[in-house]
Amino acid sequence: MQLPQSRRDEVHDTLCEELLRERAAVLSRAGIAVEIVLAELAGLDQEIQIKNERLGVIKQYEQVADNLHERRMLLEDINISIDQFNMVREKAQLKYYYLIVTREALGLRRHDRIQEIYMIPAKKKKMQAF
Repeated sequence: MQLPQSRRDEVHDTLCEELLRERAAVLSRAGIAVEIVLAELAGLDQEIQIKNERLGVIKQYEQVADNLHERRMLLEDINISIDQFNMVREKAQLKYYYLIVTREALGLRRHDRIQEIYMIPAKKKKMQAF
């Protein structure tokens, strides 16, 4: 038994709409995953900047023994934060790659705008001891 043409068209339209919604949901999840990691990176970057500012203030004082110890401890703390930043950055690169692969799988080939929206910052270098 065949469905009438109008019913078949209705079923087809419903399926197409469902597929489009699913495609949008998949892209949304992939984009949100990148945004979450980029937000984490921004937080770590801000933390590193604050610590660098503190280090700059400490450097202005005379090199007293306590001051040197505090500088070394802060420098070590900054380098730990830089390591965390670089690890999260690698995670961001992977999430970005997944987003691009998802877009490609859905037939979207141009990613220029995506590169502008989801810019991954450069890797940070550790600070050297004094």
